[in-house]
Amino acid sequence: MRAVLGEMPANERDWAFEVKWDGVRALGSIADGALCLHSSNGNDITLRYPELAGIVDQLEGHAAVLDGEVVRLDASGRPDFGALQARMHLTRPAEIATLAASAPVTWAIFDLLAFDGTDATGLGYEDRRRLLETLIEPGPHWQVPATHIGEGAALLEAVSKQGLEGVMAKRLGSTYLAGKRSPTWRKIKVRQQQELVVGGWRRGRDGGNRAGTIGALLVGFYEGDRLRYAGRVGSGLTQADLRWFGEHVATRTVAACPFDPPPTRGERADAVWIEPEVVVEVAFTEWSHEGRLRHPVYLGRRDDKAPGSVVRERITEHPEPG
Repeated sequence: MRAVLGEMPANERDWAFEVKWDGVRALGSIADGALCLHSSNGNDITLRYPELAGIVDQLEGHAAVLDGEVVRLDASGRPDFGALQARMHLTRPAEIATLAASAPVTWAIFDLLAFDGTDATGLGYEDRRRLLETLIEPGPHWQVPATHIGEGAALLEAVSKQGLEGVMAKRLGSTYLAGKRSPTWRKIKVRQQQELVVGGWRRGRDGGNRAGTIGALLVGFYEGDRLRYAGRVGSGLTQADLRWFGEHVATRTVAACPFDPPPTRGERADAVWIEPEVVVEVAFTEWSHEGRLRHPVYLGRRDDKAPGSVVRERITEHPEPG
């Protein structure tokens, strides 16, 4: 189930509020003594996070399907998406084992979809949460984060002071709509953050520290079948990021601009186009009137997201019953 970008509900008493976790969405199936994890685009990510397998022992033979977010917590207990990047893309077992021991992740579990073969998605939010809290006890690498009924504004103020991304509002009594985006789940963000698709890059300026390499990524979002241009982002790219993109784009360049309509002549000067296959996370202050990102900062790659699913997030009004 996916959320829409929204504003604080008018009647907070009809909603539950949770911290919005900045990590990788992970649906976990526990059966026959094993845990299988899948990302939101269906990729099997089980082997990337071996420290989460211990939750199987806690369930003592019971089967369950759990929904949550894999995060890397810093010393203050706050999710650090940048630190999680070191784990998201690993495939070598030795490297994974080393980081699982030295920089373990936490699975923030916020929903229960099934238990011992019984489908729980048709239950109301409160009933699913009650079952989840009964079933899962905090472990070394997993937890069930707190939910706050009717305290949305207070929680939003608290997460803002802590520098977190925002809160999730979930309507009481709402069912779990697998595979759908529903206004009964709302993302209320403290800061602007958006997934975007890389469609090209511009060379670094002569005389700068990126001369001859990638200076900025050219990014966009889908509107139907069209990839709309959203601007360029260079701030936040590390040398490791530049090396990865340099290796990636070398074999994926294309002659035609993938953006429709193309950027302006000035925006596409010195542009090199690539297949729109890579999804990245970008923080920014606001959208301009021309539909461009203001003050964007690169946060990391999102290989758990399908390019075609990336759309511009907008706050929309949704009538509330009663």
